[in-house]
Amino acid sequence: MRIMIQMPRTLRILLLFLFTFVALRADPSRATSIYSMVFVGERLESGDARAIALGGSTQLFTDSLAVLHMNPALLSRVPRVTIGATQYAAVDQGRSSDYTERDVSVVFSGFRLLVPIVAGVRLSVGYIGRFNPDGSFAIRGVTDGGEAYTNTLTKAGGIYSVPFTAAFDVTRYASLGLTFSLEQGTVEEEYVVNFENRSIVDGAGIKKEDLGGTGFGGGLVLRPYGGLTIGAMYESKVDYDTDVQERFSQAALDTFYSSSVTLPSRTNVGISWRIRDRFLVLASAAWSDFRDSAGLGFPTSRLGEERSYAFGFEYAPGIRVKSIRLPIRVSFSFHELPFDHPQGQNVSKYLVGLGTGIAVAGGKGKLDLAIRAGKIGSLGDNRVEDRLIRIYVGLSGSELWKRKGGRTY
Repeated sequence: MRIMIQMPRTLRILLLFLFTFVALRADPSRATSIYSMVFVGERLESGDARAIALGGSTQLFTDSLAVLHMNPALLSRVPRVTIGATQYAAVDQGRSSDYTERDVSVVFSGFRLLVPIVAGVRLSVGYIGRFNPDGSFAIRGVTDGGEAYTNTLTKAGGIYSVPFTAAFDVTRYASLGLTFSLEQGTVEEEYVVNFENRSIVDGAGIKKEDLGGTGFGGGLVLRPYGGLTIGAMYESKVDYDTDVQERFSQAALDTFYSSSVTLPSRTNVGISWRIRDRFLVLASAAWSDFRDSAGLGFPTSRLGEERSYAFGFEYAPGIRVKSIRLPIRVSFSFHELPFDHPQGQNVSKYLVGLGTGIAVAGGKGKLDLAIRAGKIGSLGDNRVEDRLIRIYVGLSGSELWKRKGGRTY
C-alpha cells in the first residue's frame, strides 16, 4: 500500500528553524576549571528548557510538546509528530588560589524527533551533547631545582549521544520507555610547560582520544491519581572503546594505543503533582557511584558517589503581558560531584532556576526560556570556586502528518 505523507507548511518552516538553531555553535572562550574535567567533572544537562527551569532534566511532568525528557516513558503521551531542540550556553567566572582562570563559555545542544506509530506507542531519535570540555587553565609552580614555570592545560573536543527510544502505555495509569544510544566523540588535551628561565627548554604534549560506545536505559512512569506522576529511570554503564594518540615535543616518545573508559550506571526517581491546572510542584533525585568507573585518569581512591536533588514549582497562569500569558517557573537544585578536591574535601554545586515560555504557531509549538545561576566549589574549602550563569533556549513544534486512508499523527 502506498503511503502518502503531507507535511504542512508551518512544520516545514519550523523544521528549518530548528535545524538552523541546533547547528549554530558559539565559539567557546579558551578557559575552564578543574570542575569541567571530562567524564568525572560537572554533569551538564541538555534537556527540555522547561524542565531545566523546573530543576533539571530529572524532573517529571507531562507536556504534549516536550520530547527532550530524560525518562523515556514520558514520551508515550505526546500525541503528534513532534520536534524539539534546546540550545544551552554557560558564562561562568572562576576564582582559585591554585589556578589562573578566566571567564568560561561552553555550548551544548539537544534535538529529538518523535513519531507516533499506533495508539500509545511512540518512537524517537535524537542528538544530545554530553561533554564539551573546550577551555584552558594554568598552574604556576616551582621545580625542586628552584625554577619557576607555568603549566597550561588546554582541552578541546566533545562527546555526544544519539538515542533511539521506544515509549508505550502499559495501562491507563502506567507507561514504559526503552532507550538504546550510540556514544561517540573526540577529546584532545594539550599541555605546555613554559619556564621563566629561557635557557631551559619548554615541554609540550598532546593526548587525543577517539571514543565510541553504546548504552541503554529504561524508564517507568505511574499516574495513580489525578495530577500525580511518579517515575523512575535507570541508565546503564557505558563502555567506551578508545583509540589514544600521544605526541610529545620529543617525537621519539610518541605513542599510539587502544584503551577503554567505563562510566557508571545512573538511577533517578521523581514525583510531580499538578494542582487544578494552575500549579505544578516537582521533586527528583539522582545518583551514580563513580567507584564503579574505570579508565577516567583520576585516582580511584578519590572517587565517590555523585548525587543530585531538585525541587521545582510552576504557576501556569503566570503574568499577563498584553495578550500573552507567561507562566512562572522557579527551582532549586543541589549536586555533589563524584570526586574530592583537594584530597578529602567534597565538591558541591548549587543552582537557582527561573524560566517561562510562550506558545507559537497557533499552539502547535512552544518557545521556552530558562536561566540558572549558582556556584560550584568553595574558595575556602576547595581552593577553586566557579560562579555559574547558565542560559537555555528551547523550541518545540508538532503537526498532523496525514496518511492515505484518513489516519493522522
